[in-house]
Amino acid sequence: MAVLAPEHYADLDKSGLTEATVSLIQVAGASPTEAKRHGADSAYALPYFQLDGSVNGFHRLKLLPPVKTSSGTMRYWQPPNTSPHLYLPPLLSWLNVARHATTELTITEGEKKAAAACQHGLITAAVGGVWNWTSTLDTGERLTLPMLDEFHWTNRSVLVCPDSDAWRDGKGVQILMGFFALAKELQSRGATVQFVRLSDSHGAKTGLDDWLLIPGNDVEHSWPKLERIALDDPRFETLAAWWQKWKEKQATHAAIKDQDAEELEISETAGLFLVHSKAHSVRMTFDRLSEARGGVYAELSIMLGTTEIRSGIDLGLKSDSGQSKLAAGLHPLAPAVPWKWLLQKACALVLKRHREGEPPAHLNKHSTVEPLTYAINPLVPRRKSIILFADGGKGKSTYALMLAMLVSTGQSVAGFSALPGKALFLDWEDDVDVHTRRLHAVRAGHPELDHADVAYQRCCEPLTKLTHDLARTIQAEGITFVVIDSLLAAMGGDASAEAVGRFFAAVRVFQVESLLIGHTPKTLAEGQEHATVYGSVFNQNFARGVWELKTEQEIGADSAILGLFHRKSNLTRKHQPIGLKVTHTQDGSYIRYDPYDLSQAAELKKALPWPNQIRTLLESDGVPRSSQEIADALWAPLATIKVYLSNYKGVKWHMVGENRDAKWTALNR
Repeated sequence: MAVLAPEHYADLDKSGLTEATVSLIQVAGASPTEAKRHGADSAYALPYFQLDGSVNGFHRLKLLPPVKTSSGTMRYWQPPNTSPHLYLPPLLSWLNVARHATTELTITEGEKKAAAACQHGLITAAVGGVWNWTSTLDTGERLTLPMLDEFHWTNRSVLVCPDSDAWRDGKGVQILMGFFALAKELQSRGATVQFVRLSDSHGAKTGLDDWLLIPGNDVEHSWPKLERIALDDPRFETLAAWWQKWKEKQATHAAIKDQDAEELEISETAGLFLVHSKAHSVRMTFDRLSEARGGVYAELSIMLGTTEIRSGIDLGLKSDSGQSKLAAGLHPLAPAVPWKWLLQKACALVLKRHREGEPPAHLNKHSTVEPLTYAINPLVPRRKSIILFADGGKGKSTYALMLAMLVSTGQSVAGFSALPGKALFLDWEDDVDVHTRRLHAVRAGHPELDHADVAYQRCCEPLTKLTHDLARTIQAEGITFVVIDSLLAAMGGDASAEAVGRFFAAVRVFQVESLLIGHTPKTLAEGQEHATVYGSVFNQNFARGVWELKTEQEIGADSAILGLFHRKSNLTRKHQPIGLKVTHTQDGSYIRYDPYDLSQAAELKKALPWPNQIRTLLESDGVPRSSQEIADALWAPLATIKVYLSNYKGVKWHMVGENRDAKWTALNR
């Protein structure tokens, strides 16, 4: 770039820009060759800046004199195929302005006007032209200025200041269109937007820079007295109607163009279909589908963002007239949404899924695999059903409630950590008062769970009769974790294999992780080493994991030891037994869970796997023992002990001596 020529200074002086301002905004002269290339005798460059005041690489040329073209007069030129930018005169800290929504911002048209306003202390940004805040990509996608995303707009006061000719009859409407659309864009981001009206000066057009040069005008006193016009002012009625049609046209064109790229998301839960358009923040729920008179009908509810705008509408999924009528009724509520297109596509998707069911998935080398994660680590994997069973009166319901509280807060307790979510406790055994007391007691013992919020529902009928209503509740409330207390009661007292199959089919409908509380049979079956879930063997077969809870407590003691033993896992290796110490008060107002070493529990340590018991025995006093001595001390079959001693030789313990004189000692951990 060359130095500024006299005619450049003269043009800048027309806006009242001082030499200091010209230097700060880094105006530079264009070479004569570059100016001639664009049809002008001379030109100077106006660089654009980042929030931190550094140049961003974009610039526009001011052509002197303006160049006549077939489409009008060209006063400015910018490199072809470049998007517009927001002009931020580097005369103040734009970082502070952007971050603080309490700062009022003025937006005008033209770099010199913004620079002149900032020079006079009025915080002003500029667009290069009334439509130079939006651009269209080669793909047809319309984008607003990326710089707008850098500002906090919520509750910010924004003043839009066009030139005075914008208020003239005829031509003025064309000027105001671009600014009005910009104002509505900022309003949608949370700003409070008003127009500032400038009047002609002696019959000539007046811009913000011209107004500042008129004697007597200043930012402190005269500027606040200029007329402010809100966007809902009756004078903007025609513009508002135009803007609604323009916005709808843009949205419809984009939706039609991107109908293949922007696939609507559809999911189905127990006959309830949810169709989601992320692009337009629209959720449509199709419920109670029925077939009659050759058509398929549904009860439709529509959410726009977080607001329900329609509910309980009867709609024919094949009725074009019904969809058109509904779209017309929705249009005034959200003109920018292409309602007709969305309804047509959503109805087609629901109809197809209703008739065909969920499409099959293809498993191959390109299939993606999500890592195994836990809703509650290490007990409950995401979206799986896990059984926790124990004898009656062992505290499993209270423990399950604590886990539900853990999910609702995303906290960790006694080594158990949960992903934050929403929990639902389905209760066939007690009532809300019992669980309320338990929740307060756990809160007393665990302040980290103070804000726990668990949805609770008392149930009287078998789960299979409640499935559809519960599925809707789970979907509507965003439930991620369900406790079912308890298995046999939720099956209506039917422990048969058929009842178990129906029960687990119902649980699958929920599509969330679940903890199913079970009981143990009165006696062990012949050959069983430990208890199993009461009822059909299919309880354990259908569950993806099974944990047994055992307890040890002295009569009258204020604490108990819980042991959690992993009896089955379809997804991982079985987890090591987990010990907990539960401290509680006699009146039930305080419950606390802490980690506990089960090898220190007199009775529960006998339920530990043989390697754990052998290790505990060898570490108890450090005295070497023969395999027979170990078997006698643990009341275990000698053959079993020899197998484990051999399997973990050199890993958990080592052998001293040979043959009959061999002794075993524990290795250092």
